[in-house]
Amino acid sequence: MEKINSTILKTALKAIPLLTANNYTLWQNCTDNMLDLQGLRDSLTSEKGTLTSSEDINLQTIITLKLDSSIHPNIINHDNEKDAQKIWSSISDFFASTQPTNCARVFNELLDLSFNSNNVQPFITLVGTINSQLFKIGIDLPHDLVTYILLKKLHPSLKNFSQQITHSYKPLTSNLVLDHLKLFNKNHEPIAARNTGSKTEVVALYSNFSKKCKIMAHNFLFNHP
Repeated sequence: MEKINSTILKTALKAIPLLTANNYTLWQNCTDNMLDLQGLRDSLTSEKGTLTSSEDINLQTIITLKLDSSIHPNIINHDNEKDAQKIWSSISDFFASTQPTNCARVFNELLDLSFNSNNVQPFITLVGTINSQLFKIGIDLPHDLVTYILLKKLHPSLKNFSQQITHSYKPLTSNLVLDHLKLFNKNHEPIAARNTGSKTEVVALYSNFSKKCKIMAHNFLFNHP
């Protein structure tokens, strides 16, 4: 295992929430980040992956500690409690179940998504993960319905942004929304970097309903007459 910064790893571990019935997507993303930092994702999740004895024990401990008491009995049993790969497989099987309760859980994750215009990338990542989970459990939602659900999550100040999508004359899909959000995020990064000392100014720029541009900052979200 490559040597990594202990502070970064500690931060990644702290960021992993307790796994409950309602936050699997977030939990998986945070856990994947932790595994990637250690170069252990394939070793743990791949059928052909292998772990050293110390890696196995460490991951057993981390994963078990990150299970909420309401989930623990559904995941850990006598057969897998001493095997990190089996524990991971048990978690994946439990949350990939096509049982109505699990289908409702994944769908509710989509409905409960929150959007922050100052931190767009986590939203993009979660949407992709939830779409993957919906596919795995056999939920086939109309593409335009998912699009409208995602657009509803956006701040009212992004009304023109939403209209760019709905008036694009392209099939309404979640990928169309994500493509626009990636561009939106890319265009925001330079502005955010120039205004790190004043987050309020950045927020005001994109929530200003007056359709005015600020000095040295064009408000491209609004069309000029």
